[in-house]
Amino acid sequence: MRIPEQVILSALQKGACIKTFYRASARATGSAVRRIPDGYVLESPGERNEVILSHADFQSVEKRLAETETWEQSVGITLFGGSTWTLRPDTGDE
Repeated sequence: MRIPEQVILSALQKGACIKTFYRASARATGSAVRRIPDGYVLESPGERNEVILSHADFQSVEKRLAETETWEQSVGITLFGGSTWTLRPDTGDE
């Protein structure tokens, strides 16, 4: 089920962030290829439960986001990684 764009933007304006994650072959370590996330999670401060977003949900707000943190870790033959996305400071109510 799609999450309305305004619901996601409202949460982001209140300090929430979107975390993405992926896994790939560890042989891909160091390559400059942009990885397509396997999942998206909307985390709100003070909330115990996060909201799982679809790729379409993320794309609906992506142009208003800034990638603020990235990470990668190899475990055996698998590379795990992800990013944290927050609302860009210059994003107004468009």
